[in-house]
Amino acid sequence: MALILVVEDEALLRWSLVRRLEGVGHRVLQAGSAAEARAALADGAPDLLILDLSLPDGDGLDFLEACRARTEPAVDRSSR
Repeated sequence: MALILVVEDEALLRWSLVRRLEGVGHRVLQAGSAAEARAALADGAPDLLILDLSLPDGDGLDFLEACRARTEPAVDRSSR
C-alpha cells in the first residue's frame, strides 16, 4: 500500500483521515502544521499528500510548491 502524509491542523479531522486510511492498509504520517509536515518529509517523499490549504503557520499552496520544487528533477531549459 501507499505511504500517505496527511497535513491538517484540525485534530479530529486529521485523526479521522488517518484512521480511515490506516484501516484500508496504508501507512500514514500526520502533521498539524507546515513545520511538522516539513519534518515528516525529512524521512522521504510520500506517495500521496493530503494537504489542508489553510495551516496555522503557512499557506498550504506555498508548502505544496516547496515540495514540488524539492522533488521534481531539475529541467535544463538552456537548450531551447
